[in-house]
Amino acid sequence: MRILLLILLLLVGVPNKERTLVVTRKMIQVSGQTSLGGFNCDYNKIGLKDTLFLDAGGKVKEIVFDVPVEDFSCGNFLLNRDFRKTLQAEKFPQAIVKVKNLRSNYGYYTCDLAVDLVGKKLNFTDLVLKRVADGLTGELVLSFEQLELKAPSKMGGLVKVDEKLNLSIFLGL
Repeated sequence: MRILLLILLLLVGVPNKERTLVVTRKMIQVSGQTSLGGFNCDYNKIGLKDTLFLDAGGKVKEIVFDVPVEDFSCGNFLLNRDFRKTLQAEKFPQAIVKVKNLRSNYGYYTCDLAVDLVGKKLNFTDLVLKRVADGLTGELVLSFEQLELKAPSKMGGLVKVDEKLNLSIFLGL
């Protein structure tokens, strides 16, 4: 009887115990350094109910951050204006970030991330997401060169922005 049950399970297959994560908050943060100090610009959306499938296999469910560049907040109107000018908000008013193919890996997660910013599409596979108290967070480093942008400078070059930008993504669960 056990052999018959084993054969039946092999033929039919073991049911897929697919897990889902309900994302209630999305945050994107862009930070960097200037010759005078650091800056931090973020976009935050609360009150969502997006579902992301964990270890979904054939199903590819993605969460899309469709972010108006105008909605990034950098702390004051001067930084906001410079940030929007740098990202060419008039020409490219939307930034799109897609998170898909979430997989669990022994205490951490990985996903595929697509970033569409200033008309440039960048893809990152196997981005590591760490579990934090209220969600998942991941980080990557972008450069102005990757985005085909020139690092801004002010006051005749006295105030310069470093070439590297840190992009953090947070999915609140």
